[in-house]
Amino acid sequence: MIQRLRLVGRSGVPMVSIAVTRLCEAVGGQMFRTALHRRLAPLPLLCGALSASAVIADDGVPLVENEASASHVLVTAVNDGATGADGLVIDFDDRLDNDAIFAIADELGLAIEDTTDAAAGNLFVLRGEPSMLRRAITALRGRSGVETVEENVAYGLFDQGLEAGPATLDGEFKPNPTKPNDPMYKSQWHFDMVNAEGAWQVTQGEGVIVAVIDTGVSQGKLANGQNSRFKRVPDLKETELVKGFNFVNNSDDPSDGNGHGTHVSGTIAQSTNNGFGVAGLAPKAKIMPIKVLSDAGSGTVADIANGIRFAADNGAKVINMSLGGGMYSATLARSVKYAHDKGVTVACAAGNGSRQKVEYPAAYEGCVAVSALGPDSKLAFYSSYGKETDIAAPGGDTRVDLNNDGLPDGVLQDTIARGDPNAHGFFPYQGTSMATPHVAAAAALVIATGVTDPDRVEAVLKASAKKLNDPIRYGAGGLDAAAAVTKSRGDHVGGGLGLAVLFAGLGLTRVRRRDGWLSTARVTPGLAGGVVVGSGALLALIPGVGAFAGALALGVVAVAVVPWLFLYGVKGARPVLAGLGFGVAGFAAIRAVLGSVDVALIPGHGLADAAFLGVVAIISAGLAVLTLRR
Repeated sequence: MIQRLRLVGRSGVPMVSIAVTRLCEAVGGQMFRTALHRRLAPLPLLCGALSASAVIADDGVPLVENEASASHVLVTAVNDGATGADGLVIDFDDRLDNDAIFAIADELGLAIEDTTDAAAGNLFVLRGEPSMLRRAITALRGRSGVETVEENVAYGLFDQGLEAGPATLDGEFKPNPTKPNDPMYKSQWHFDMVNAEGAWQVTQGEGVIVAVIDTGVSQGKLANGQNSRFKRVPDLKETELVKGFNFVNNSDDPSDGNGHGTHVSGTIAQSTNNGFGVAGLAPKAKIMPIKVLSDAGSGTVADIANGIRFAADNGAKVINMSLGGGMYSATLARSVKYAHDKGVTVACAAGNGSRQKVEYPAAYEGCVAVSALGPDSKLAFYSSYGKETDIAAPGGDTRVDLNNDGLPDGVLQDTIARGDPNAHGFFPYQGTSMATPHVAAAAALVIATGVTDPDRVEAVLKASAKKLNDPIRYGAGGLDAAAAVTKSRGDHVGGGLGLAVLFAGLGLTRVRRRDGWLSTARVTPGLAGGVVVGSGALLALIPGVGAFAGALALGVVAVAVVPWLFLYGVKGARPVLAGLGFGVAGFAAIRAVLGSVDVALIPGHGLADAAFLGVVAIISAGLAVLTLRR
């Protein structure tokens, strides 16, 4: 893992006086600069900690500016390449077109490079000598149309070398009709820990797109009909992979030459019940492979930011990022916010630092930060943790075999063999990288039940977690996929049905004879049945069928058909139609109240979706009352 000194905090770090920095330099001399960037000397680092937000260039001008300053431009130090940064990444205002951006660059004499045409946003890279980059920072500081300027630093995979050798199936495989028929499923203790089988009785993540922003996944056949650089591993052959992108090489082939991204994807949606290998937690979800890390496991801020935006703009509802580093990046923070605001749940690994410090991007607002549990349900020895931790999930411990199956207790999935990307094996890995896809998969399961708003998805995962009573280490507790989908369905089905009944009761009281008694409008089997069906309660009892899809379809039908039948009259159908109207009203109202549905026809998500659903609820209830009056 490549880690860098954090220069600016989540909410910005107040600038420390230049005098303090110069005092530190006087004490540490040249060692200060070296230690600040390479962490070599305790005394200079202590001084560096005191003045981390005001790094001084040779001319005494601060190169690090407070994120919350009036210029709204974050700039980090250019330090003669000590951080391994690939120049500067410049994030221009999204409203500017390329002509306007290059006009700014030409005016300042900067030869900037467009990072990609595949993702939204205006990220450009500037490369050159440190002295030139310093001058560019000065020129861009406070410039209108420039959002952020910072080093294009490298993030990467967390500590490698944590995987064990490939596993093989020992003994005769005896199928169990109540479990997946994948022969090595018995060694996936981590799925028992998150109650996968209970979740599968409700949903398997049908149709939800999960973007894996990582080292890629080899697809076999690409969308253009050509073969990918490497073959797809066999236990992903029945998993649907949607079009991804390779931001490392700017190509349509996101092939994985490392194995990390393929392993992560397996935990999310390994081909399941195919009589081969192992299972995935959300096997009916779709994987969007986005390669932002090289086969060596590192990638730049610009590529990762582009990957996040690509996922958000191409239908992903969940993003998994099992990567990171120690340095804050305003560019990445803005990209995470962009995805979150478009209705994407972002799950991120806390890090493998064995310390109380959640790494980035997990520490950003809008991310679900995941720490790792060992097979003993306690914090894994390698896991990072901290106040930003949201939830814990199984990450494995390859040093032990607590279930006595003859395999190290890592997270077992099918991935490529190191050194031969066209070969594969079932490898037990360990790390917060392995814990995070459990959370991403559980998010896909929750979304498949009808909850799509990322804040609500996170709230459901946390509210249903197993209580471990240590929020610094475990956040809300240990992931429980079955409890999450049960809560999601219960909140929406129970709440929707309850509101539908309430609306029906209020509607009936509005239909009176002059003597005060209810007219022929009364609770009939047809009315009651319409309420149940319209609210989605009946469909939600069918495993694998999200209440959202079915009830929304019924809502469209009810809103369209009720007024037609009200106008042209089919008297015997009126109680059923009224019940459907009240049911749809309950369905829409509970989702408006919970703020949990991203309506496809409404841009973004949030208040606009809630307002639309509220209008649907009012119209449906009103039409139902009119139908009864008729």
